[in-house]
Amino acid sequence: MAGQVRWVRERADLSRVRDGRVVGTVLDITEHRALQEQLQRNAYYDALTGLPNRILFADRLEQGIKRAQRLGQSLAVVFIDLDHFKPINDQHGHAIGDAVLVALAERMHQGLRRVDTLARLGGDEFVAVLSDLTEQSDTPKLVQRLLDACSAPLDINGLTLRVSASIGVTFYPQSTAHNTDQLLVQADQAMYHAKMTGKNRWHRFDG
Repeated sequence: MAGQVRWVRERADLSRVRDGRVVGTVLDITEHRALQEQLQRNAYYDALTGLPNRILFADRLEQGIKRAQRLGQSLAVVFIDLDHFKPINDQHGHAIGDAVLVALAERMHQGLRRVDTLARLGGDEFVAVLSDLTEQSDTPKLVQRLLDACSAPLDINGLTLRVSASIGVTFYPQSTAHNTDQLLVQADQAMYHAKMTGKNRWHRFDG
């Protein structure tokens, strides 16, 4: 029995040599699996915040589109760009800046529903998929939660820091965008409009 248990936890990688002997190199499967899981996580999740990265976000959005088509529902793509983040990095250093990003990622994630996905694209840019929307009118209160999460004061290492967010929103289904890239471009354009018209606000893509 002990031998069977050992075989479950370990793998023998056998190779035959010239004189007919078989040499076995025992590899610990537990360590191998842990390494594979870490590599997979690095491929699909942001190393700093632990949120899905751009690759996993695109997959989640694609799955959301298929689900919306199947159920006759809507979804929203929400592009989030932080305001006033660069001065924090410049004045207090990247370690403080990273702590701000981690704290805001946690706040925004907590403000969304379990069916939603929040991802980090890089730098101070985030994006969310709001799924299972029976009415597009459900969206403003969810987007407002994101704005509130970003604008509330942050206490980082004894420093009280403030940022806000400019947010762009687009919806699926629609007549002009049919894939993930087009939706993301629309949400980005709407975000830029929000930033140019005062920041700490959101704007819906209007073509």
